[in-house]
This record gives sequence, C-alpha cells and structure tokens, in this order.
Amino acid sequence: MNEIKNKTLLLTASHDILVPKARMFEMHELIPDSTIKVMENAGHESPKSKAPEINRTILDFLEN
Repeated sequence: MNEIKNKTLLLTASHDILVPKARMFEMHELIPDSTIKVMENAGHESPKSKAPEINRTILDFLEN
C-alpha cells in the first residue's frame, strides 16, 4: 500500500462490522497522502444511509 502515489480518500463508518474502522485506520497509516473520514453513527450501509454526507465528502476531496 505504501506504493500508492495518488491522493487517496478512505471512507469508513463508526459501526461497520464487516470492515472495522480500526482496519481502515491501519490502511490510512500505510497509504502515503491518504485522508480518512469516519461516518459517525453509521454501519456498512453508510453509502445509502449517509449518502448526502458521503457525496459532499467525496466532492470536497476531489476539489482540493
């Protein structure tokens, strides 16, 4: 993962049991120039339940 050269956005959810937040923070530590965003009070289905927040996070990341 440390060979990834592009800016990377990692999205995780505070209550995701399939891909735990701790695992995503491990990935964040391994990927240079990565940003991590935690969707609070959300689980693995956060792309559906938090769509407006996720969309805004992605757009902000792409604009910067």
